[in-house]
Amino acid sequence: MDTAICTEDGHTYTAVEFSRLDPVQLERKRRQLICEECEFPAFFRKPSRSGRGACFGARPHGENCDQAAVDNDARVPGAGDDQDEAFNAGDRIVVELAFGGQDVEVHLDGDERGPRRPRGGRFVGEGGARVAQMHRRLSTLLRLLVTAPNFRYSNQIIAVANQPEMPASDFFVHLSDVTDRYEGQFRGYWGQLTDAGEGSDGVLWLNSGGRSAASFLLPQEFRQQVMQRFRLDEEEDFSGMYILVLGTLRVSRYGKKICDIEDSALITLR
Repeated sequence: MDTAICTEDGHTYTAVEFSRLDPVQLERKRRQLICEECEFPAFFRKPSRSGRGACFGARPHGENCDQAAVDNDARVPGAGDDQDEAFNAGDRIVVELAFGGQDVEVHLDGDERGPRRPRGGRFVGEGGARVAQMHRRLSTLLRLLVTAPNFRYSNQIIAVANQPEMPASDFFVHLSDVTDRYEGQFRGYWGQLTDAGEGSDGVLWLNSGGRSAASFLLPQEFRQQVMQRFRLDEEEDFSGMYILVLGTLRVSRYGKKICDIEDSALITLR
């Protein structure tokens, strides 16, 4: 979209006008943008080295917002390893961190007196005879979080290797809901990024808003791999992307909420 409102000053900017702000103002104000029509959070992308012009966008827009059609026509980088796969409800989701693998659905014998063996056939919900278990990649889970809102509030059990199992409603935390109470908690933190900024020692800050909002730290050792995997040409392409990271939240001495990306298999983008 060509225009957006900055809530800091109430001004409606064109993308070209916004791109001409001094760097300090631009980095601050880009985290306070909303769609002029539906007033949903918006993001800004600077002109790219490949020749793409400056633009605003919002994902999602509000219902019946005319600007949604404009954004849908634009190229969105970062398709990554996600595929359009159907989601079948089940009792337990095992998170598959080998992102090149395939999602698998099995049914386990529910008799606790013997070994739990893979079984064929459909899910049987009555009598406790079988428990559906699915293996899902991070990319599939992020797609569900974005496109199927009920999933994030569901009682589906999320199982991650070497971590306590818990319902999806407790495990997945939207970035707008991150508070200090999650400090030290391993969760699936997800939401939309506003921008990416260079840090020290080659670290890339993936930001979801201003100083009070959570950020992810992408170490230099994973940076190129992640960008190639999601077909991102430059750091500016992170702006407006949805992100899901499995990690532990920490709070800096200045009160900044940070989630370190400790392995490239623990992040996905959409």
